[in-house]
Amino acid sequence: MLLSLHVKNLALIEEAEVEFAPGLNILTGETGAGKSILLGSVNLALGAKADKDLIRRGAEYALAELTFSDDDERIREKLSEMELPCEEGAVTISRRLQTGRSVSRINGETVSARQLKELSELLLDIHGQHEHQSLLHKKKHLEILDAYAGEEILTPLKKVRELFHEKNRIWNEITGQEMDEAKRKRETELALFEFDEIEQAAPIAGEDEELESKYRRMANSRKIGESLGACYRFSGGEEEGASFFVSRAVRELSQAAVYDDGLRGLSEQITEIESLLNDFNRELSDYLADMEFDGADFAAVEERLNSLNHLKEKYGKTIEEVLAYKEELSEKIEKLNDYESYMALLKKKYDETEKRL
Repeated sequence: MLLSLHVKNLALIEEAEVEFAPGLNILTGETGAGKSILLGSVNLALGAKADKDLIRRGAEYALAELTFSDDDERIREKLSEMELPCEEGAVTISRRLQTGRSVSRINGETVSARQLKELSELLLDIHGQHEHQSLLHKKKHLEILDAYAGEEILTPLKKVRELFHEKNRIWNEITGQEMDEAKRKRETELALFEFDEIEQAAPIAGEDEELESKYRRMANSRKIGESLGACYRFSGGEEEGASFFVSRAVRELSQAAVYDDGLRGLSEQITEIESLLNDFNRELSDYLADMEFDGADFAAVEERLNSLNHLKEKYGKTIEEVLAYKEELSEKIEKLNDYESYMALLKKKYDETEKRL
């Protein structure tokens, strides 16, 4: 709602302040009293084209300032979106004209013509003989009517909107599923073929990741084996390895600890290190033994991985997506096998939704 209009040094007006009350406000006066100038100043503040001749003779500038209430949530959201200050209870728009330039502000912040236009569309609509009138735009009629009805219409409006979208969804499904006997047969055959291909492969979620890890291990087994073998030698699998020297250190420190109690802590630490190193060597030896596999194992892993990758190329980026597509195919096959009943059910739902509207 427009609360007030302040005009200064505009045309014949030296300074004027007009306050507006809720409901109908009427400006009256004789011809030439300045009614048109006041109304023009509203347009001026909202970004209308300015003429330098509008500045009152003898004045350095002209000012048109409007103050609105901000009780509409859309106004506060727009101010926040434009990163403008939101003064509690009011929005002030001002425009200052000087020779050769003009400056517009919203709540004291300088703004561009585009920002001013975006906000003014939410604040005020001027209806005049030569103005752009939203009342004449058919697409605005429902918005104006809904705004007038206020909160009373929110619940039924939401329900109607939901029913409308549901009706369109069902209609799109009906038109998308309509097909003749030949097309239905082709669709059924394709769906069955794709379903059987996935069914026969029997993919398991996460299987591809496990196989890829195993394949990398097998494909690089020689390099892995060489590295682990070297590690085993260095850690103590052979003489001159770490275990050999740690064992000698344990014996030497144990002998010294007999004569010096202060060395018992260090002796216990090196003994624990020896135990950990021996455990490590046993696990490393077992791992090396498990790495032994024949070419048939490698070929089987490679073939299975290729099969899964083929499914992912056709039906989804992951095995999970492939399995989800399989479920969709199952539903599609069921609908196609009972096509007449399925279409009849859709049309019944459409008719019921239309009646509720």
